[in-house]
Amino acid sequence: MKQLVFLLGFAAFAGCCGNGGDLSPEARKVQQYMPAHAVVAHRGTVYWAPELTEAAFRWARNTGADYLELDVRYSKDTVLVIMHDATFNRTTDAALKFAGREKDPVESFTFEEIMQLSAGTKFNEKNPDRARESFAGQEVLTMEDVFRIAEGKRIKRDAEGKRIFHRSQTGEYFFEYEDDPADNGNRPGVYIETKAPETYPRLERRIYELLTRIGWNIAEDNATSEKEPFHADGKVNVGNTRGKILLQTFSREGMTAFRQVFKGKVLCSFLTGGKNDFSTEASCDEIIAFAKSAGAQFIGSNLGNDGKDGMSPMFSQRLHDAGLKANVYSFDTDEQMEKYWNGGQPLTDGMITNRTDLTLDFYRAKGVRATGKIGETPEEILTMLGY
Repeated sequence: MKQLVFLLGFAAFAGCCGNGGDLSPEARKVQQYMPAHAVVAHRGTVYWAPELTEAAFRWARNTGADYLELDVRYSKDTVLVIMHDATFNRTTDAALKFAGREKDPVESFTFEEIMQLSAGTKFNEKNPDRARESFAGQEVLTMEDVFRIAEGKRIKRDAEGKRIFHRSQTGEYFFEYEDDPADNGNRPGVYIETKAPETYPRLERRIYELLTRIGWNIAEDNATSEKEPFHADGKVNVGNTRGKILLQTFSREGMTAFRQVFKGKVLCSFLTGGKNDFSTEASCDEIIAFAKSAGAQFIGSNLGNDGKDGMSPMFSQRLHDAGLKANVYSFDTDEQMEKYWNGGQPLTDGMITNRTDLTLDFYRAKGVRATGKIGETPEEILTMLGY
């Protein structure tokens, strides 16, 4: 009932006040922390390598993505782990390793159980044309792993290829990394999506604490210059700027938690999808009004659901009139990108893409990006990385 009253209140607000005018000066300042025409590597890639794995993120970094996008949950023993789905069934061999538990939720597994899973075997089975033997050894990642990859590192492993970590007497895990010999100097930021606050209480606070521990918390970092360029010497440099992290969620409760925990000091995007109504100005304005009230500078929307565009020209116009920007997910083809380029009046300010290689080439061809993928093919990059 409280949620219904809340939503009705916002609908009334949107109906009487339109889209609410421009952003606050503080929100506008933070919004500028993200580069124009950003290329966001959705789950690293879901096309060239198993999604959300070390292979996917190393590939996206070396290919030239501005951001590495991830989905975070936590294990039974509260290790922040990277998994899109609520279970391990779709992307891992959980049915083989833990028969009968494959549809149990992520949070019912301990971290050491999770480390037994292969996050690449199913990719090879489903995509024989892109399969690689080394993908079978890909593990489910921790959240820290993605940040270390963004820094130019890789997971440190023993002689048998198993990751090295240890656990303190208090039960805290510590992971080891090493300089990646195949690192090519790109330094992407990290695009963090949270899941189900009701399932993962204090998730936002746990993320805040991890970011502080590993030196990525812009909400506490006053040393990073606002003048640091997004690209330098032909390389991605977003990971060294004040736009190095973005937080996003579909959850209204989660958006409120972002504002409470991060105090409006980092990039935030309110995600919308198939359950939202984009058909009228009033429905779009309600979404816009909520996003602004929750401290978002961006709205993230899908390409379309059952023929319905998640970012129609009308919605794009209204959110831009309100001072917000848009990042649309998730692109797979040139045809999709051309549609949202909209004849040179883009409906989206950045693209969340499964094909970083294609999106970089698209933006370069449009003349809006000087840096991007040059030279090696996606397959050659994977081979250079040792896969």
